[in-house]
Amino acid sequence: MADKTFSSALPERTIRNRRTTVEDANDDSDASDSASASMSAAKNKLPPPPSSENSLTNQKKKKKKTIAAQSRPHQSQQAPKPSQWRNLMFSLLIASSGVLFFSVYDKFLFPNQEIAIEQTVGVQGNCYRSAFIPGPSDIEISDHDQLAFVSSDDRSWVKESSFFHRPSKKTAQNGGIFTLPLNQRTSTPKETELKAFASEDFHPAGMSLYLYQDPDSHAWVNRVFVINHSHKGDVVEIFDYSLKANVLTHVKSVRSSLFVTPKDIAAVDKDRFYLTNHHGMSGKYGRVAEDVAGLKLGTVVYYNGNESRKVLESLANPYGIAVAPDATQLYVSSFLDKVVHVYNMTEDIVQGELVHDTDIWVGNHVDNLSVDKHTGDIYVASHPSYSTYLRHKLGYEPQAPSHV
Repeated sequence: MADKTFSSALPERTIRNRRTTVEDANDDSDASDSASASMSAAKNKLPPPPSSENSLTNQKKKKKKTIAAQSRPHQSQQAPKPSQWRNLMFSLLIASSGVLFFSVYDKFLFPNQEIAIEQTVGVQGNCYRSAFIPGPSDIEISDHDQLAFVSSDDRSWVKESSFFHRPSKKTAQNGGIFTLPLNQRTSTPKETELKAFASEDFHPAGMSLYLYQDPDSHAWVNRVFVINHSHKGDVVEIFDYSLKANVLTHVKSVRSSLFVTPKDIAAVDKDRFYLTNHHGMSGKYGRVAEDVAGLKLGTVVYYNGNESRKVLESLANPYGIAVAPDATQLYVSSFLDKVVHVYNMTEDIVQGELVHDTDIWVGNHVDNLSVDKHTGDIYVASHPSYSTYLRHKLGYEPQAPSHV
């Protein structure tokens, strides 16, 4: 009976001692519990527990520690959020790894291929500096007006931008579009006046021209399509150009959720155009990851005058885009694949479907494109060194080599 009594008391003591409270500090029943534990241990041939005096001393120490722990201020169990420095160091590590990988890939692992197009040794004529235009981004030639249209932006916002391709906030100075006469060697560029356009957030980049005949006046008009990297989102602005007044009259603004990272634009009608998204992610870290991992997330978007839709997907950094002189083919440059994709355009102007024809191997990382409207020749701007280009893009190199 005594054994049963002692054994039935043990669980009660164990449960009670798991949570020692302040009231238990003066409880004298611990002495009897200690004696009971000694008798039970002797029966099971176990070493006896410490004496009641030592047990009381140890329990008092534990109670003091418990009381002290309870008096401490509560600490949050949540893990601290990663700091901005940690994110910055992580992105720099990714960028550095990518630079190293692509440098080794281009120099040692990727076999040299002959360029599968006929190259001219040079172009007749001389090169000379014609004018200074701040931050030129794109240039389009109008044979009808003998003018060069140049999109300009000082791009001082790039270093503080979280997207690289557009400002994170409204900047103090707008960009503009300049015209430069090509029939006069000593001509100077003039900034066009923007009419019926009150935006104070104009940062023009890729452009395209489309010449059409006005149905009322029967006059030929140059329609200018330009990508505006507004801090609120990327927009395609459409203007009509007046040569006499050097004025661009705003026609409409085209917005779409499919304009993720628009790079270049190609007009195929006075109301329709194709546009390249050189990345599939709009965030800075996501785009760096795309470049480093070589992810093919770029797209081509088609606008039919009313709505936009994706017509090409899974492209490796599609940068430049241009239309053949006969409007039967569309050229899209792939920066990472070092090729120019050639697509046949269909007659479906609503869907704007494209059918792949062939790829032109260029050998360099291809950027913007320009097509000679008379000969059909394709002029390709390219970067021979990806690592230098990436360091320049991240602000570590003042210049990056380029080829045409």
